[in-house]
Amino acid sequence: MYQHILIPIDGSERAAEAARRGIAFARLLGARVTVLYVLTDSAVAAGLGKSMRDEAARSEMAQSFLRPIGDEAQRAGVAAECFYVESDVPADEIINAAKKRGCDLIHMASHGRRGVAELLLGSVTQDVLKRCSIPVLVIR
Repeated sequence: MYQHILIPIDGSERAAEAARRGIAFARLLGARVTVLYVLTDSAVAAGLGKSMRDEAARSEMAQSFLRPIGDEAQRAGVAAECFYVESDVPADEIINAAKKRGCDLIHMASHGRRGVAELLLGSVTQDVLKRCSIPVLVIR
């Protein structure tokens, strides 16, 4: 079955819940996980203003989302690597990370936006589903 699962997170509670489920799934399979947070310019703009332009502040912001998921994996006895990248195209980073790190499944949340919200905000999950050759398990 699956040996290495990529779990992308975006800092939302929905993504954190999907990550917890992904860790539980990995535990059942005896798989390891890689957790990815993509730090976008919009996340930086929503942060602490000018201080978010500082590398240390950006890193701490990313780690504040990754750390709890890594701790959850450790408590579950699941081998986990957590990292972040900076990009304005999260889907590209998710697909690239899965390929480069040899992941055989992407386990990710969908926010379930519809209508105008989906058009304006786009859908990272939808983009990954359309473009990725690796299986994607979407949690709603």
